[in-house]
Amino acid sequence: MNHIIWNQLLSISDKLNESDQSKENTKEMLIAQLESINVTHERSFDPAENFEEYVVVALCQAINNTLKDTDT
Repeated sequence: MNHIIWNQLLSISDKLNESDQSKENTKEMLIAQLESINVTHERSFDPAENFEEYVVVALCQAINNTLKDTDT
């Protein structure tokens, strides 16, 4: 089990729950954190062996792309 990705997700959750920043700053922080996960774990997980982690990375990529698309 890869604890790094779960710790990264928990950290994002904590930062979002504790954030007193503006929505725009919070969104920028979230995009940066998701990009970090994508860079760190892209193609790291085989869906046959680490399905949960594979799904999490795919979800992070999709959320990141959606958030970045709303910037335009």
